[in-house]
Amino acid sequence: MAFGRLLFIFFFLISADVHAYYLFNEKVRNAYKEIISLRLDHGALLLEDVKRQQPGNTIVFLYENYIDFLKAFISEDEGQFKAFKKNSALRLKQLERHGTESASPFHLYAISEILLQEAMLKLKFKEYITGANDIRKSYKLIERNKAVYPTFLLNKKLSGFIHTLVGAVPKDYRWLVDMVGMKGTIPLGTEELKSLYVLLGNSEFEVYREEVLFYLSNIHNSFAKNEAHAHELLGWMESYASDNTLIRYCYANVVMKMGRNDDAFRILSSKSNSAGVFPFYYLDYKLGLSRLRKLDLTADGDIKKFIKAFPGMNYRKAAYQKLAWIDFLKGDSVGYRKNMNTILSVGVSNVDEDKEAHTEASTGEYPNPILLRSRLLFDGGYYMQSWNEITSAKVKAFPLFRDQLELTYRLGRIMHKLKFTEKAIHYYSQTLRNGEKARYYFAANSSLLIGNIHEDEGAFDLARKYYEKCLSIRGHDYQNSIDQKAQAGIDRLNAMTSK
Repeated sequence: MAFGRLLFIFFFLISADVHAYYLFNEKVRNAYKEIISLRLDHGALLLEDVKRQQPGNTIVFLYENYIDFLKAFISEDEGQFKAFKKNSALRLKQLERHGTESASPFHLYAISEILLQEAMLKLKFKEYITGANDIRKSYKLIERNKAVYPTFLLNKKLSGFIHTLVGAVPKDYRWLVDMVGMKGTIPLGTEELKSLYVLLGNSEFEVYREEVLFYLSNIHNSFAKNEAHAHELLGWMESYASDNTLIRYCYANVVMKMGRNDDAFRILSSKSNSAGVFPFYYLDYKLGLSRLRKLDLTADGDIKKFIKAFPGMNYRKAAYQKLAWIDFLKGDSVGYRKNMNTILSVGVSNVDEDKEAHTEASTGEYPNPILLRSRLLFDGGYYMQSWNEITSAKVKAFPLFRDQLELTYRLGRIMHKLKFTEKAIHYYSQTLRNGEKARYYFAANSSLLIGNIHEDEGAFDLARKYYEKCLSIRGHDYQNSIDQKAQAGIDRLNAMTSK
């Protein structure tokens, strides 16, 4: 390790005396292709070749940073994060020493990209203030680069993603982004990235299409409701999924959101055609989740594999929750309680799935077995089986207020997916009326989904009413993600009505 650090410092020292330039040539392109396909070690070797043959090609710093970023972002390993911060700071200093925006469109772009990577990792590791400041700096630099180099295609990648991030800021904190002069909405950022994907075809930056698809798929899963957009994304991703683990993950996420669990299971259980791929243990968790949505209780093997191998802190609570559910559905109340108790002492509550798991463990309440099976089947897209689980039960099977609230919510979800929108609104309205003061997410999400229905039907005033109602309901599970979807709905309405 000490020798490696000396080599790293030596390279930085000698490179300062070499004429610096930015050249995105075939060698760099091939290295980036390997990196974005998560063949990180091979990508690093290709970059070493570039450094030997083109010692002044400053663009190498950017793609070396990608490697450190992806290692830390995917593994969530604290040591990887610390190494990233150290190396990233050195690379930024080198880039800032090597010229101005007049040298190349890559100069400010590379600095902006590295700052954005720093921001994403700092936010993941709860360094919120410095992370937010890095987003602000990245935003300012890419806006400057757009002014100097308006035709440089890669500007759109950073600009589109940052505009989406700004648009996703929760309602209570939007005054902060306004104060620092950052503008953006989710629809604006999405359209920038979609148009970029098309423009990249047959350009020198076509290799960037896979990274753009990563952004678009995650934006879609977090905020979008348009199934036509999902089909478009899947069509774009199809040709990349067999060779790129990152795109396999994105593809599986999109089809899971669409309720196409069998397709998700197929792609998650298939082996990658690539060797030397950086470990992506979260895929084991997703595979286990896909099995569980079939009510296949052997899913515990995949989930335990994730828990054992993954060094990060996110999704640990959610993973133990799924193990608890499996034990519960097997009739093992002791195993259920053991896993629920474990939730209270592992991981963190950053993501909504972990928050929900922690809340369930804290209450000590057992789930309703009928509603649990119905929920899992629904999430897998097995809507009639989900319906049959509920409707074949007697009313006395749902004695608790929580169960009665989830019952009408689940009936609304099923009717919505089966295109019976009037019946869906009936059940959603009942859930909203009865549950808006409760801590459960059912009422808020019902309001969101009523808004979606009215938006699809062109009743924009009604849609806005229910999106705003959704935002007014506070203190429930999945608060952040539901709020973001409601705000995204309002932003879509604003965009449509301003045309």
